[in-house]
Amino acid sequence: MRGANSNSGQSSLPDSNEINEYIKEYLRYSNYSNTLECFDAEIKSKQVSNKMLNKQQVVKQTGEDVPRIFQLLKSDNNKTKREINLEKEQKQFNKKYQQILQAGRQIFSVSINLLQLLHSLKETAKNENLSETLENYKIQLGKYHKVIINEGKPEGTELITEQVMHEHKTKLLKNFQDKHVDGMIEVLLSLRVNALQIAPELRKNLVYELIRNDVFNIEATDKFDFVVHLLDINNQSLRHAITSLISVISSTLRGVEYLTYNGNMIIVEKIIKILKEQENGSVTQRFCLAILQKASIKDTVIPTYVHNELIQWIINLIQKSVNAKIHVFCLDFASATLANIIHTPYTLQYLEHQPRFAHQVMEQLLKFIKDQIQVSVLMHVLICLSYLSKENFAKQMEECRFVDRISQFVEYYSVINTENEAAEIDKKTVLDLCAHMFHPKDTSLDNSETLELNELKTEDRIREYENEQGELIFECFQDEVS
Repeated sequence: MRGANSNSGQSSLPDSNEINEYIKEYLRYSNYSNTLECFDAEIKSKQVSNKMLNKQQVVKQTGEDVPRIFQLLKSDNNKTKREINLEKEQKQFNKKYQQILQAGRQIFSVSINLLQLLHSLKETAKNENLSETLENYKIQLGKYHKVIINEGKPEGTELITEQVMHEHKTKLLKNFQDKHVDGMIEVLLSLRVNALQIAPELRKNLVYELIRNDVFNIEATDKFDFVVHLLDINNQSLRHAITSLISVISSTLRGVEYLTYNGNMIIVEKIIKILKEQENGSVTQRFCLAILQKASIKDTVIPTYVHNELIQWIINLIQKSVNAKIHVFCLDFASATLANIIHTPYTLQYLEHQPRFAHQVMEQLLKFIKDQIQVSVLMHVLICLSYLSKENFAKQMEECRFVDRISQFVEYYSVINTENEAAEIDKKTVLDLCAHMFHPKDTSLDNSETLELNELKTEDRIREYENEQGELIFECFQDEVS
């Protein structure tokens, strides 16, 4: 029966009578007797048949995607427009992927030629430091090469051995004592390359091994002298190397606890200082923000953030992004850090005692929601505002016309045009967020005391999450080399 309609394109749509029979067969099987009776009566009056015939004519003329039941019954099983577009996109992604791999192979080819050239120069220079540097370059190049030839799939199925970890730490300390900056950079980058290369499910254990081996010599000496001296050296390459490794360690709560050993916030303070010294959007600035965002899971670091004026700095960064291009990673992680800072009891109490500053923060955040900022930052800003929409800040809310401006934003955002499906999803998420955070809540059944007793502390929730999630993400940027 279907073979009689096997023409090409939309002309191969199944006959409407055939569709009707399939529907009636299903209704009988499922005992939808009332529905079957109504459907059968409408068919006999030829209303359904005419409607379907007219619809098929429209489909033929416009090329509109047809319901899936048509696709199931068509002999040639034509693909929908969406499926065709997805296939085209997949082919484009594969093409770009292959281009990136090819570029990577060409870079390694150039790197190997340069190493050979440096080896020839080494013979005449007779420099022992140059010889050691070349060996380290070759080791790192070999590790990166494995990533390329495996097409990005991590090869490592084992952690760094105890011997290798010990050798790295010993070499790092020796280079530090010898004031050999290039040597320190090589060791730090080698440890990070190992972290990037290892299989994702083993990354958490790698962080724990770095802590267990006390790579920064913190627990052994009960001091932070070694890592603080490294952070104080004014060398951009060294700062990139040390902050990238600290970012790896801070990826777990245990890592944050190691970096703030015995409640000492000296590393956090140094990272904030380095952050402020960097050019906006630089690689080192990105790593500093990654560290601070991860460390903000511990409430004990928040006073250090507040007293080092990180709230003002982040607000200024977002303000700059309104008129200038700032790296998307910096904005995303900075605004996420701001949300983590503001939500803590310490910060809220601090703002209560600083009413003018609280007003300033609230006013600036309310201005941001009407500016053209990226959606992730907008969401973080709205979350910050939700933490401030409390009775303790009623005066500031009134002065800033908080409720009216949130309502105006929702009204404005509800009618903005979206260019694609992803933008439409983002729009819906933002509006849902506003409805959830700023809609008046029913407190008649408030059971806050019981909830407070039963609710896990933030750090306990993080520990629970880490136990369930085996994979960590270590930041890696395309422009790190430059």
